[in-house]
Amino acid sequence: TRGSEQPRVVVVGGQFAGRRASRMLRKGNLHVTLVDSKGFWEYTPGALRCLVEPKAARKMVQAQPRGTVRATAVGLESAGSDTTVTGVKLNDGSSLPADHVVIATGSSYPNPIKATHDVASSPEERRVQIEAAHATLVSAKNVVIVGGGTVGVELAAEIAGKWGRHKEVTLITPHDRLLERMPPRAGKLALRWLEKKGVWVILNDRVEDWGGAPKDVATLRPGGGDWKLRTEQGRELRASLVYPCIGGRSLPGPLKTRGVGKNGEVRVDMANGLRVEGFDNVYAAGDCCGTNEEKNAFTADLNATAVARGILASYRRKPVALSYPRSVCGRNTTPKIAVVSLHKRNAVMQFNGLVLGGPLPAFVKGLIEFFQVHSALGTPGVTFV
Repeated sequence: TRGSEQPRVVVVGGQFAGRRASRMLRKGNLHVTLVDSKGFWEYTPGALRCLVEPKAARKMVQAQPRGTVRATAVGLESAGSDTTVTGVKLNDGSSLPADHVVIATGSSYPNPIKATHDVASSPEERRVQIEAAHATLVSAKNVVIVGGGTVGVELAAEIAGKWGRHKEVTLITPHDRLLERMPPRAGKLALRWLEKKGVWVILNDRVEDWGGAPKDVATLRPGGGDWKLRTEQGRELRASLVYPCIGGRSLPGPLKTRGVGKNGEVRVDMANGLRVEGFDNVYAAGDCCGTNEEKNAFTADLNATAVARGILASYRRKPVALSYPRSVCGRNTTPKIAVVSLHKRNAVMQFNGLVLGGPLPAFVKGLIEFFQVHSALGTPGVTFV
């Protein structure tokens, strides 16, 4: 750091991990610049609820905090050693000086579940997009959801919970159960709830021919009529609307090749506070981070906490443990915590090997939403970090 100037940190990405890292670093008296390509923060776990009840977007979609630089980070600058970054290049040709950089650029997911990551827009524009997606869903007589993981199951539950048997919903997965990354009991609870609501769940089969339906957006067929999908086992599925729920892709942001894996994930050194491989002062957190753990708001917060503590420790004489995840949760593996909503009053919750279903998990998820949304708003007494 030069003289008495505050160390400068540029945080790229303004969702869960980026916002938390920014708050912690500012509290540590560092000069933090938050850069985000969009002009809004979105509570992404609530995106599926917004598709069936767009008025929920009023609280789920918020403006970025004052001072956020609305731009896309397109590269990193260095002077002398190319492993030490000195600035972040933006798409308008300018650059931001930096002593440390945090990459928290998240992941992409098919529209409308996530907004296009590199298109600048306002909270109002995102809410308009959600209203349009809702209108499209309302007009669809039947829906096919491809993918039986957390997103596919929750989307099927939201649609079935809202319209019941008045809208035909089919959910297809190549796995022998739903929620394959959670314990088997979670999948059984979800299957029982969905089938009770009239959802046709197809296990052990996959879509072989999408019939022209796009895999990056859910949209009505041009000219009207149904999409016609064919599965490996010869089933023909007809749908007004097809939702691809087959996973997202990590976004490495301004990183090009160094430190980036074959699937776009940012490779990190877990023994050194999630520092990006090949760099001395660049870190990663959130969905883009190449850690072997479930990607959700909980792990994004853990990542951000580890990164912020590591950066702050570099300016303090008191040593801190940097090995992730032990540095933030006291153990060598991240706790496995997940809550999948089954519409409003039911959910399936996992805490490591324990699985619960029913109203209690739904209440817990409501509490999580309350604290996350008000933390983003900066509500006094709610934002602890």
